[in-house]
Amino acid sequence: MRKIKYMIAGIGAALIMGSCELDNFDGPDAQVYGAVIDAETDELIQQEIGTSGDAATVQVIEYGYAIRKVQQWKLMVSGEYRNNLVFSGTYDVIMNNGNFVKLDTIKGYRFHKGENQLDFRVIPNIRIKEAAVKKENNAIVATFKLQYGHKVGKVEKVALFAQSDKNPSNSFNLARIETNIEGDNVDFESNSQNAGKVFTLTLDLNSDEGKKLKAGQKYFFRIGALPKDLGEGVQAKYNYSSVFEVQL
Repeated sequence: MRKIKYMIAGIGAALIMGSCELDNFDGPDAQVYGAVIDAETDELIQQEIGTSGDAATVQVIEYGYAIRKVQQWKLMVSGEYRNNLVFSGTYDVIMNNGNFVKLDTIKGYRFHKGENQLDFRVIPNIRIKEAAVKKENNAIVATFKLQYGHKVGKVEKVALFAQSDKNPSNSFNLARIETNIEGDNVDFESNSQNAGKVFTLTLDLNSDEGKKLKAGQKYFFRIGALPKDLGEGVQAKYNYSSVFEVQL
C-alpha cells in the first residue's frame, strides 16, 4: 500500500510539473500605438468614445494559428490608439470600419518586440471646418462649415452634443440637438459650391433638451456630422469636431 501511495504521489507531482511547463509561454512582448490622421490636413480624426459599440477599431489578425481570429483595438476620442499587450509577430491589419474612406488590408505586417508605431493616413468622410461653440444669451450656438471627403454618399444630418465630461458624442451625451440637411446636397461633387456655407445649430437652454444642462456648471460640446449612402455594407459613423468647453 505504501508503494502504491508513493507511486500516486509521484505521478501527481509529474503532472503538476508538466502542466507548469505547458503554461510557461512568453507573455506579450510588443506595444503598438499610433493614430488615424487626415492625409490632406495632417490633423487627427476625432472619433466616437472608445467604449461605445459605434467606436472605430484597428482590426488585426495574427498569423500562425489554424483559426485566425480578429482582434479589435478601439480608437480613443482623439483618433489615437495604444495596445501594450501584443505578441510580436506577423499580422494582417484591417482599417475598414471607421469614419473615413476604408484602406486596403495591410498584409503580413510585422510587429517587433518593444515599441511599434503604426499610423494610418486616411480621408475622413466629412471634415468639420472652422467650428465654434459659444453661449449667446440663453442658448448654445454652434457654427461650422462642412467638407465632404468620400467619393460617394452625402451628409445626412448634423448635430451638437453636450456632456459633463470631455467625451460628448452621439452615444454619450446629456443633451443634443440635430437637424437633417440631406436637402443641402453636401457631397463630393458639390464641395466647391458648399465650401463657404456656414451651418448653425442652436440649443435653447429654455427648451426641454436645454434644461438638462444646469446653470453655473461647465459642459463640453462637440459638433457631429453623419453621412449616408457610402456603399453596400459600409456602416455610417459620425465625424466630429474638436471638443469645446462652455461655462453656463
